Amino acid sequence: MIWFDKCNPFPALFYFISVTVLAALFNNPYHTAVTLAASIVMFVFMRGRARVALSFSVVFVLTFIVNPLVSKKGATPLIFIGNDPITLESIIYGLNSAAMILSVMFLFFTFTRLLDSEKLLYLLSPFSASAAMTVSAVLRFAPLYLRQARLISAQQKVIGAEGGRSIPERLRSGVRVFSALSTWALENGIIAADSMACRGYGTGKRTFFSFFGFRPSDLVFLLLSAALTAGAAVPAAFSRLSFMYYPVIVLPETGTAFAVSAASYTLLVFLPLIFEITDRIKWKYLQSKI
Repeated sequence: MIWFDKCNPFPALFYFISVTVLAALFNNPYHTAVTLAASIVMFVFMRGRARVALSFSVVFVLTFIVNPLVSKKGATPLIFIGNDPITLESIIYGLNSAAMILSVMFLFFTFTRLLDSEKLLYLLSPFSASAAMTVSAVLRFAPLYLRQARLISAQQKVIGAEGGRSIPERLRSGVRVFSALSTWALENGIIAADSMACRGYGTGKRTFFSFFGFRPSDLVFLLLSAALTAGAAVPAAFSRLSFMYYPVIVLPETGTAFAVSAASYTLLVFLPLIFEITDRIKWKYLQSKI
């Protein structure tokens, strides 16, 4: 998503927090379905891998299957496995919960692809420079350590010190890799600390430089996100819009409040896609004028 990737991190963070909190509070099949649809479309726009989607789908299937088998609540039994009933309410609740978990996983994938370590450093720096530096270091060194561990393991194979197939030999080989990785990590940490000290880190008030400006479109996106969040949450606070699963299914109150809340939430979850499509149409139009 080109526009969302260029968006200022603050509006993007506000959007993800709003959608995640509202989706968890409503726990309604309609809101869950809308969230799932929007998260899948964003996953496709972000060019997510089919292998990642398959692993997410496995979690969805397992969650959907486990809930009816574990939960015995509900007043509408459909079948019996031994003396244990499988109720309609537990099936619908399991389906909704599985869809919600799948939506959150797709949203988190999009979040991690959009907000990299540089953007997280930009978000945290005004509040805590130490926390920002810690998060940035963790995000950088975690994949770096994984690559170094694979490199050490490959070197162990080359010199024939990897070990056999038995568990004790594998443990000894793992200990050697961990020992070499720990030594490398300590040495790398000392080098990084010396480099930061030589550059004057911690000696005075720190200034920040960032490539992330606040464009007019970012302001419009932030204001629309706030307005739609309020439009979805305020009617829910004064009306019964919750969906009851147990002991029997009770539908939410339908009316103006539900219509306003549902429409606001639908526009909210699809708001980045609307901006993305609008930006692409504008770009195609400008290209046609060249």
